[in-house]
Amino acid sequence: MAGAGETEILETILTLCLLIFAAKGGGELAQRVGVAAVVGEILAGVLLSAALLGGFEVSGYRVVNINESVKVFAEIGAILLLFMIGLETKFAQFRKTGGVAVAVALGGIFLPFVMGYYFVMLAGGTQAEALLIGAALTATSIAITVKTLYDMGRGNALESRIIVSAAVFDDVLGLVVLAGVLAVIQSGVFSVTDTLLVAGKVIGVWVLLTFAGITLFSKVVTWMAGMIRTRGGLEALAVASCFGFAYIAGIAGLAPILGAFAAGMAIAETRIIKSVQSFVEKVNFMMAPLFFTVIGTQVDLTALDVSSLGFAAALFVIAVISKAAGCALPMFLLTRDAKSSATVGVGMVSRGEVGLIITGIGATSGILSPEMFSAAVLVMLGTTLLTPVVLKRML
Repeated sequence: MAGAGETEILETILTLCLLIFAAKGGGELAQRVGVAAVVGEILAGVLLSAALLGGFEVSGYRVVNINESVKVFAEIGAILLLFMIGLETKFAQFRKTGGVAVAVALGGIFLPFVMGYYFVMLAGGTQAEALLIGAALTATSIAITVKTLYDMGRGNALESRIIVSAAVFDDVLGLVVLAGVLAVIQSGVFSVTDTLLVAGKVIGVWVLLTFAGITLFSKVVTWMAGMIRTRGGLEALAVASCFGFAYIAGIAGLAPILGAFAAGMAIAETRIIKSVQSFVEKVNFMMAPLFFTVIGTQVDLTALDVSSLGFAAALFVIAVISKAAGCALPMFLLTRDAKSSATVGVGMVSRGEVGLIITGIGATSGILSPEMFSAAVLVMLGTTLLTPVVLKRML
């Protein structure tokens, strides 16, 4: 009889098998009906959630068991996807779109937070719930939109570069907002000094990590590349760098995916970029869909009733309008390009993994009720499903 550790390993292997099959199958079906593959990957996860097919048991074991090991694989998928995006983002391009991207990110944080906060308060929620939902609405899922753009062959378009840059700034500033919100909830008092200290730390670490990677680490990689003769050695060096940067970002309080993006930008400045890019792209054919399918499994349809569905529907409308308008307006004022501004506004709507992480914090800390948490998750997934569909039609 298998021990507890071996049982978990076998459950993880079976779950990964089913998730990858479902992800690729869902993506294939989605593309056949003219929808972005990522939509099918997420819906495949919803079907395999505990409330639906994933709840079945065979010989006392759950068929789909999203344990911590599976979540680690999913997180690695997100990290590698952002690493690939970084590989295709030259610092010169990032700097060129920086001013517009910062304006887009600021607009995409301010309006969703304010509208989300006041909506929850008017709906009868507590101030803590309102603050956390507002923080969740500030998030942007860079992975969803960029994968859609890359699937369409528009990864290097101006709108794509602005979305990537703005989403990175959005994630950094969103972490500042989340840290401030949690501090207010825990202490009951808003401290400007504490919030500024948190903001300075988060932004400072990200800037330092990015510039250290581009100016110093890229030179180290180039030097090491000249010494490596082992087959696959360059690719292994690059992926190890990706995980190393992700770890540094994580222990510094940033999302690990931001560290992976910085590592990708650093490798992009070296002569090994072509071989690394080809390798990472092939790995992402499997890992990225796995990540999106695991997101879909987080939906608990049994926690929703008529009241919470009404709340979710209204919050969904606010989430879409506030993010699209908050991001499109600053870009239009700076560029006077209505079509590109609308594309960027829609491209920033998806909340995805970042929004799910924030709402997850609200659930585990007891701030959000099960009903409000499930409604918020439905909104996060709704924006994730809507964005690639609308974006594809717009382009």
